[in-house]
Amino acid sequence: MIVLCVRGFVIAQLLYVIQALNSPYQIYDMVQQDICKMRRFPLLDSFLSQTDSILLANPERGAIFRQSWNSSSFKRYSDCKFYIQAPPRMGLYVTVANVQLRKNTRGNCIDSIVVKKSNEKKYEFCDDKEDDEPRVFSDDLGRMRITVNLDSTLPLPTLEDTLEVQLIVTVKGRCNLEGYVPCEDDEDDSCISKNFFGDGIINCPECADENGCLIDSVQTPVVNPSNIFLSALVSLFATAIVCGGCLWCLCKHRRCIDNCNSNSSGTGRSNRDSMVAVDQLHVDLHPPVIPSNEATPSAPPEENKDLPPSYESLFPIGSISR
Repeated sequence: MIVLCVRGFVIAQLLYVIQALNSPYQIYDMVQQDICKMRRFPLLDSFLSQTDSILLANPERGAIFRQSWNSSSFKRYSDCKFYIQAPPRMGLYVTVANVQLRKNTRGNCIDSIVVKKSNEKKYEFCDDKEDDEPRVFSDDLGRMRITVNLDSTLPLPTLEDTLEVQLIVTVKGRCNLEGYVPCEDDEDDSCISKNFFGDGIINCPECADENGCLIDSVQTPVVNPSNIFLSALVSLFATAIVCGGCLWCLCKHRRCIDNCNSNSSGTGRSNRDSMVAVDQLHVDLHPPVIPSNEATPSAPPEENKDLPPSYESLFPIGSISR
């Protein structure tokens, strides 16, 4: 039974890994994957910021950069800065799927995201919509820099409040490529892989890949394939430990039962031996009585000692006849 459970678990994990590897998106948790560094010193933080570009080598696979901070964790991390690079002769789309950052009473951003394009233009914002449509940034040269600025000096209003960021990055190219569909009708280099169309995640400006912007791409569940294989191995190892522990407990319990049975049988034998010894002692203390018919008295009974001699002994029959 345990072997069947382990086999079923392994098969489920393998199917999960295969499904994750076939996902059209690579997931980047910015804190877990060291994009957001631990806060140390301001000068040191600037040197430790991400400088190597994250290359999207496969144009048919996008990327999702996401992170959530609670009321205490956002104080421990410095600003998150990273570069995104498309393959040669291809461009990028960056969609702001979800941003929950703070504003002051005047509507100015306390926390913000800064998108810098390859032409050095910068765009700063702290929400995810512009004119009731998701923010989508395009770069034809395929290189952009993303910076998430968090004000650690100002605490969140309540302990339940969180700060959240989720960005969708998609590689775009020329529309003469097989399997590519245009995002913008008037742009020859705005085509993305057809795999991104109708998947519930907005990749194109004006939501052209989803037939409108009424869908909520934030609620779309995504699978993180970057860590799923390691998670599967850890789960399998944990299952093996649990199964081994169960088998060890069963063996130990069985051994304990055998010992208890042997002790019980030994105790029963000792009790029986003790009873036999008591019976023997009882027999020795009460010797058997000899029956009366087997007795051989060595002297006449005491009641015959004072009687007179018999008549035959005084007058024999032969002496009277003479």
